[in-house]
Amino acid sequence: MSSRVVVLLGVVAVAAAVWVAGLGRQPAAATASVERPPTTTWIATAHQRGIVGYRDPAVAVSPSGRLIAYSEGRVLRVTPVGGGVDVASATGDGQVRHLTWVDDRRVVFEDGDASARWQMLEVGVGARPLWPSATLESTGRTSGMTLPANALRQVSASPDGAWLAGLVAGREGPEIWRVRLDGQELWRTAITTGRPAWPAWASATEIACVLSTADGDGLSSPCGATPLVTTPALRLSGPIAFSPDGAVAYAAAANTRGFVDLWRIERATGRARQLSFTERDSYGPSVARDGAVVYKTQEYRTHLAELAGGVVRPLTTFQSETPWWHPTRPLVSMTYGTWRRQIDDAKYPDIAQEVGVIDVSQALPADQPGEIIAQSDSEDQGMAWSPNGQWIAFHTHREMSDDVWIRPTAGGQADRRLTMLGRGAEVGWPRWSPDGRTLLLDGTKDGRSVMFTLPMDPATGQAAGDLRELGASGFEITHGEWLPDGVRVVAIAKEGPGRHAVLLMPARGGAAQVIHRFATEHDFPGLTVSPDGRAFAFIAPGTDGHFQVFQRALAGGPVAQLTSDPTHKSQPAWSPDGTRLAFTAWRYDATIWRIAPRDARPIG
Repeated sequence: MSSRVVVLLGVVAVAAAVWVAGLGRQPAAATASVERPPTTTWIATAHQRGIVGYRDPAVAVSPSGRLIAYSEGRVLRVTPVGGGVDVASATGDGQVRHLTWVDDRRVVFEDGDASARWQMLEVGVGARPLWPSATLESTGRTSGMTLPANALRQVSASPDGAWLAGLVAGREGPEIWRVRLDGQELWRTAITTGRPAWPAWASATEIACVLSTADGDGLSSPCGATPLVTTPALRLSGPIAFSPDGAVAYAAAANTRGFVDLWRIERATGRARQLSFTERDSYGPSVARDGAVVYKTQEYRTHLAELAGGVVRPLTTFQSETPWWHPTRPLVSMTYGTWRRQIDDAKYPDIAQEVGVIDVSQALPADQPGEIIAQSDSEDQGMAWSPNGQWIAFHTHREMSDDVWIRPTAGGQADRRLTMLGRGAEVGWPRWSPDGRTLLLDGTKDGRSVMFTLPMDPATGQAAGDLRELGASGFEITHGEWLPDGVRVVAIAKEGPGRHAVLLMPARGGAAQVIHRFATEHDFPGLTVSPDGRAFAFIAPGTDGHFQVFQRALAGGPVAQLTSDPTHKSQPAWSPDGTRLAFTAWRYDATIWRIAPRDARPIG
C-alpha cells in the first residue's frame, strides 16, 4: 500500500469524528430512557453510484422475512437475508428510489426515468411495467374515476398485497390514493390539514402517514388525523412501518446531532423506545410477518483531496465536496455540511449544505473552513469566483428557488438572485468565462437538463441579458467548463442509461461535437479543463471498482488514468497554474440491518 493511500484512509477515520461535532442545527428530540439496545444483525451493504443527484438506496424486507430487496443506483437486487447470490434483479432507466413488496415473489419499484414510472419485478419471471396503461380508470365502486399512473409517489402495498397506497399532488393540495394492484379501482382522500408523506398500511383497511403540521411532524393514522402524541416527544421522518398486528409503529426521529434514529412507538400509549444508536442516520424500517424489523444506516463520507506532483493528498478532514479554485489566490471553495437526511427529505429546501473556503497555502489537511461564504437554511453549493475576484456566483435553494445567486466577494451587499428557473430546476454549478462577461450553467428546461449562458457585467455583477440555451439534442448536460479562448465550452453529458459523453460546444450556439464516449453509472461526475485548454479530466470507472480521475487530450489520443487510490472520485477541478488537480473523494453506502422479533417486543 502506497503512502498516499495510507494518508487518505487516515483522513476518512479522522473525518468521521469531526463530522459528528456540532454541524447540525436541528431541534433536539427528547432523550430516550436508558435501555439495553436491541441486538442487530448485518444483512448487506448497498453501494450508491454517486453523490450529487442521488438519494439513499431503497430497502425493504419480504413478508416472509427471507428476502430483502434493495437498490444500487438504477439496479434493483433481491437477495436472501441469510446471504448468498441474488435471486432476482432488474435494471431501470433511472435510479430506483422507492420499492415495496406485494408478496414473497413480487416487488413494485419506481423507475423515475422510464415511461412507466412503476414497475413490477417477479422472482423467476423478470421485470415489467406494473400497469399497461398510462392512465388508470376505476371500474369498481368508484367507476369513472381516473388517475395518471406516473402521478403516484411513495407507494406502499397493503398487508394482503391487493392494494397500493400512494401520494398524489392534487390541484387543491396533497391527496392519498388507494389503488387496486390491477389499477382498476381507485379511491381518493384529500388531506386538508398538514402535509402528508410516506403513506403506510397500519392494517388491511387503515392508511397512516407522517403528517407535517405547525406543531411538528408526527404519526397520523388514518392519514390526516391529529398526529399521535409520543413520550418522549418525537419529530418523525418516514418511511414508517407497522408490526403485523398494527399495535406498534416504527419510524425515524430527529436527534440532537441533526440526524435521525430509529424508534419503536406503541400506538395505544404513545410510549417510544429508541432502537438504534448510530453516528449518522438510521431509518427506513420494514417489518416481516414474524415481527422482525429491517432498517438501514446511512454512510455518506466526502472530503476534498488533490493530485499534485503525482501524489494524492487530502485537503480537508471535514465533510466537503465540489472544489473550485480562486483565479489568483491559493484558495479553494467547497460545499460542506452534514447532508443530514431529516432536513434533506422532510423539509425541502432546507438542506445542511453550506459554502466555505480553505487556504491551501496553510497547513493541510484543513479541519474546518477558513471562511464561510453562505450558511442559509437551504442548499448552498458550487461557488465560483469571477476572474476579477470581485464576485461570487453560487447555487442555492433559498426562497424556494433552485437558481444561481451572486454576492460581492467583499460583502456589504445582500445576495442577489441571477436566474429565475425556479424550484426543481436542478441548476448546476456556475462557471465564469475567462473575461468575466458570461456565466455558464446547466439547468432543467422542458424536462431536460441543458446548458445555458448568461451575459454579465463584470463591474456591477448585474446580468446584462437573458439566459440563452446551448443546443445539444439527445444529451442531458450535467456540467460544463470554459476553454481559455472564451468561445467554446467542454461539457459532460448523459447520452442514455449508463452512457456518457464529453461534448465540445460553441458558446454562442451551434452544433455540439462528441469528442469522447464512455460507460459509467456515476450520473453527475463533473469535468474540468486544463488551464492551457489542451486536455480535459473526467471521472470514469477504474479497473479496481472505484470511480477514478482520467485525462485525455482535447484533440484526441489515449486516455490516461491519473488516480488509483481506493476511494471514489467526483468533481475534478484544475488549479489556474495547472500544477494541482483537486477533486471530491467519497463513499456512499447504506448498511442494512435486522432486529430479531424478540428484540422488537413491546416496552415494559
